[in-house]
Amino acid sequence: MTPWRSAALAAVVAMAPAAALGQTKIKIGLTRTMIVGATNTAVEKGYFREAGLDVEVNYLDASASFVVLLARDEVQIVEGGVSASFFNGVQQGLPVRIAMDNVSTPVGHWMVLRADLKDQVKTIADFKGRTLGTNAPNSISLYEAARVLQSGGVSLKDVTVKNVGFPQMVAAFESKAVDLFAMPAPWSTEIPQMGLGVQWVNVDDVVTPKPFVLSVVMYNTEWAAKNPKEAQAFFTALLRGARDYCDAYHNGPNRAEMADRIVRSGVGRDVKALETYNWGARSVDGKANAASLDDIQSWYVEQGVLPARQPMDKVLDTAFASAANAALGPFTPANAASQKPGCR
Repeated sequence: MTPWRSAALAAVVAMAPAAALGQTKIKIGLTRTMIVGATNTAVEKGYFREAGLDVEVNYLDASASFVVLLARDEVQIVEGGVSASFFNGVQQGLPVRIAMDNVSTPVGHWMVLRADLKDQVKTIADFKGRTLGTNAPNSISLYEAARVLQSGGVSLKDVTVKNVGFPQMVAAFESKAVDLFAMPAPWSTEIPQMGLGVQWVNVDDVVTPKPFVLSVVMYNTEWAAKNPKEAQAFFTALLRGARDYCDAYHNGPNRAEMADRIVRSGVGRDVKALETYNWGARSVDGKANAASLDDIQSWYVEQGVLPARQPMDKVLDTAFASAANAALGPFTPANAASQKPGCR
């Protein structure tokens, strides 16, 4: 096993069938969240294969340095949170850029408060002096939490921040090591079901600009410059998978199939449990909200994590999304009666 895999990958799962003669190999990195349903749909339904691509899916540990893997061209595409490390990579001139939205409002995240504190911490202002959990230093999870606390007049200087990986959140709540955590599914549902926490503040109600871009699809710019046709083919096929996910998000006829695929990807206990989770939305045209990305970047600068803001044309390139959207045409959910916000 190569060093980057042993150090940074929790598991490596090559989901595509053996490459057909002449197909271009592309390695992508994913974290195990609800949204993997879109990418794995493109793999399983052959959207990548039809585009002449042999796509290898690598599941990354959430704490891995995605930007390092991407900049070294050890993976060509990464789907992950909008982290400080990405913006630092841009600052350093590394060949990394955002191509598409991956998860955006409504993201389905909750600030989950420890259950034994629900009668003591009734307002955001009451949280001063307490302990906030975050999955990694300078992560998008910390940005979410900071913006929620800020809405109630509480800054990160008013709390103690502890880094706790998502899989360790249950233990952190049981041991009372943390008091509050910005949680995605499945934890935002399962921890309250276990009686350890309560859904306290809905992140989607607070964080702006909207749509808030939580996660993106990043790519290696040098690889894309050398393989422009293949790169475009990838993003067009990925958007097909994203639209299938959005059909399922709106309770379309493929809902059960998508739920099964997500569970087989290692997310959630089973399909029944998955139906109790908040499914994050995404942009059906693939375009990430530049205003949201710039606000996240500006916040990292305010925290002293980044030296300066970078112009958005160095951060985001919407050309791949625009071309994919033009090729696929307008999207209308199969369940036209759906009133759910997002994924439109």
